[in-house]
Amino acid sequence: MGTSGEPRPGALRARGVAAALGAAVLLAGTPACSSGGGDGSRTATPTTAAPPTAAPPTGAAGRDQACEVDLPGGWSDALAAGRVPVPDGERAVLAEAGPGAGWSVLQSSGPEQGPGPSAGRSVVLREGDEERRVMRLADPVEHQVGSADFDGRWLVFDVVEGRQLESPWTLYAWDATTGRREAVAEAEAESAGGGQSAVPGPFVQAVVRSGRLFWAQGTGGGRSAVYARDLDGGERRTVYEGVVDTPFAAGGLLVWLRQGESSGRPETRLAAVSMDTLRPADLPGPIAALRNVRYVASDGRTWAWAGGDPDRPRLYAWREGWPEPLALVRGGGAGAVPEPELGGIDQVQVSGELVTWRTTEAAWALDLRSQSYTRVTPRYGYALARDGGLAVAYPEGEAKATETKDVIQLTQTALLPPLPDCAR
Repeated sequence: MGTSGEPRPGALRARGVAAALGAAVLLAGTPACSSGGGDGSRTATPTTAAPPTAAPPTGAAGRDQACEVDLPGGWSDALAAGRVPVPDGERAVLAEAGPGAGWSVLQSSGPEQGPGPSAGRSVVLREGDEERRVMRLADPVEHQVGSADFDGRWLVFDVVEGRQLESPWTLYAWDATTGRREAVAEAEAESAGGGQSAVPGPFVQAVVRSGRLFWAQGTGGGRSAVYARDLDGGERRTVYEGVVDTPFAAGGLLVWLRQGESSGRPETRLAAVSMDTLRPADLPGPIAALRNVRYVASDGRTWAWAGGDPDRPRLYAWREGWPEPLALVRGGGAGAVPEPELGGIDQVQVSGELVTWRTTEAAWALDLRSQSYTRVTPRYGYALARDGGLAVAYPEGEAKATETKDVIQLTQTALLPPLPDCAR
């Protein structure tokens, strides 16, 4: 979730895996999605797990396509009020923000040399106004924080040792009650070009809930595994093995895209387990029916994803109570370049009635209450909606200039009024 004008290595790795999965189905001639984003027909009863913090859905959508509006003053004021202070001479990259924007994890970079705590590059956990520097990275130039998550006690984060897709990485767990840190996983290594590189696999977007850690990594031969481990002394357990993309939390479920076959041709579909029992879990019928979609996200009740041709993508959404998914944000006509709101779409996130995503130009937010969307960063940046919170990050000025300030803003979604409804 880098905000300094260059995508973090984890984001590149994630895009590579998703592209590989998508390329397999497109080369086989399988349609990327139907009008609802999928071409399957399996229906299932959703497993009920711990309820998400987002407000419950309310009824069906009013229109089948959203419209763009300007960022209203109520939104910009709420975001400005939650700006994270970044001291002069330091740079900050947002790695993750928690429910209700109550905590955030930053990669903070200060002078490369010096005795102070801000020297070099560090992993920083912020809870309210309290800031704790969890770890100083060994290489302040090449090493980067890929992703992070926090459950109130355990902070998990991965450190990538370079800027390439194949750069080695290590996943750490830090106990906020004791201050102890442990390396809990690392990339499988393979020989390449006379050296060692990480076995290709999904982006290591670790998830931690109630002391249980989940992640996926490449295991070789084009395959990956989804793992679980209890951080209070548990052993690593294999949840799934196959060709998979990065797992994500959806309420009480862990969900991932997996590749299989249909009529002899490859296709991708979603699979899920309960994060409590680790047993396979059913997904809502319209979600279980999705095929060959990308960048899926959910809070357990609202779902969003990218579908359609990668050169002309659409942003779909579905909520409990809707009869079918809707392509609410669509590309334009016959032009070769997608609209700014969809060009290079990735990093879709969901919180209740808010969907965020990033493109090569900016970060965006879709409000399902009004079925309108807006640009939430003035330039390339990142927006993260999660469980009643919204985080926005972008560089203020030229991204790589020494005088550039990093803007990181956190707010609760309850403070955001509905976006204007352009149908009125």
